[in-house]
Formats: sequence, structure tokens, C-alpha cells
Amino acid sequence: MNVKSLAAMLRNRRNRKQLYSTADYWDSKAVELAGDAVSMWPNNNLNRLYHREQLAVIDRLLPEVTGKCILDAGCGTGRIARYLAGRGATVHGFDFSARAIDIARGLSGGENPSYSVESIFELAEHDRYDAVVSWGSVAVACKDAEELLRALEKLVQALKPGGEILLLEPIHTGFLHRVLDLSVSAFAGVMREAGITVKGMYPLHFWPARLALSYVSLPGFVTSPGYHIGQSMMRAVPFLRLGDYTAMHGLAAKE
Repeated sequence: MNVKSLAAMLRNRRNRKQLYSTADYWDSKAVELAGDAVSMWPNNNLNRLYHREQLAVIDRLLPEVTGKCILDAGCGTGRIARYLAGRGATVHGFDFSARAIDIARGLSGGENPSYSVESIFELAEHDRYDAVVSWGSVAVACKDAEELLRALEKLVQALKPGGEILLLEPIHTGFLHRVLDLSVSAFAGVMREAGITVKGMYPLHFWPARLALSYVSLPGFVTSPGYHIGQSMMRAVPFLRLGDYTAMHGLAAKE
């Protein structure tokens, strides 16, 4: 990434509340960037480490997916959808970025995963899925707690009774927030209001390391030690909530 591109990214960051929740922004990333950087960070060496961390959490919290029907909400280029399909699930992913979905279809091939272009607020399925997974989409799609409640109710509606929901989201107040400016405890409260029994909350991605490593395509010999040192620090002081993302795991409490 050159200086001009970095400056543009920082400008976008300042306007994130208006920008990040639009399909046009993510369409432009799909045109300008390559690999996981389309829906993650410019540093693909960091993205590979994050991807591995996310899959480990998914494996731990959704250990049995073979034969299950799973919805990947805000699937981006489909990397998690493809992983779950590879584990034996039938997966449908949707995203409001048409260009990201084009990439997902090109990378996937076949009929599983399947994909569609739509917003979380347009979701109209009922009692279809055994589980819903979302990475980084809910906290970007929703501007406030009211929109978050609407989005979560849509996801619960799509789940079968007792279905699982796993949200891996950047949940923050203040400087670190993306679009949604809400604490983890308030986010969990909205989940419960939407009819989700919250089973656990787990931190991911030490945020100081993310700020230092994500915006520039740094080599692996710089990225990897910084990432691992940060992960050790995050685990050492869990009460400080140093995770950039939080995995929110719950069950749809409906009959």
C-alpha cells in the first residue's frame, strides 16, 4: 500500500459511520484490493493469522456441522462459507456487496456454498437454518441498538428453534468502534432482547497489534511475532477486554 492509499484509508476511517455501512464502499474494496484484503485488512499476512484464529473459534463453538444447514450473514468473498461447506455443512452466504459475491462465486464453484446479494435487513427466511455465522458484518451494518435489534431478529427468524448463532464482531464504544458504537454488555443485552440465549463471549485479535499491523502490507517476519505477542498479552489480562473482535455465541430461544 502506498502513501496515497493509506491516506485514503485514514480518511475513510474518519467517515466510517456513513461509509462502512454502504454496499458501494465494499464494492470499491473488491475492485481495488486482492485476496482476503477485499473484506479484511491490507496486510494479508495478518489476515492469514486472523483467518486461522477465527476458524479455531468456529471449530470450538460449532464442533458438529456435518449435514447441517448454515447461513453465513455478510459473507463477503465467502471464505468462512467455503470452510464450513468443506466441513460437511450446506451453506448459503449473502452480502450486500455484489462485487464481493461475484468473487465468492468465482472462488467457490459448484452449488455449495450458494450465494445471494441482499442486506441483512431484507432477509425473509423462516426456520430454515441450524446455525447462523457472521464475521464483522452486524457491527458494520447497524448504526445503533435499534437497527441491531432489527438485524438480530431477522437472523433469529431464519433459524430453526434452538438454532445456534455465532457472531464474530468488532464490538466497541469510542475510538475503536466501526459503525455501531455499543459496549459488549449492551450488545449482549440486545441479543437477549432479540430472543437469543447468550452462551458465551470470547475475545479475538489483540487490538493494539491490529492498529500497528493491519493497514500496511508488512512482511511475515514482522507481522507474525507482533501478532503472537499481542495474543499472549490479550490472554494474560482478559479483564482489560483487549480483543478487537468478540465472538458472541448463543441459541435461538424460540419454540
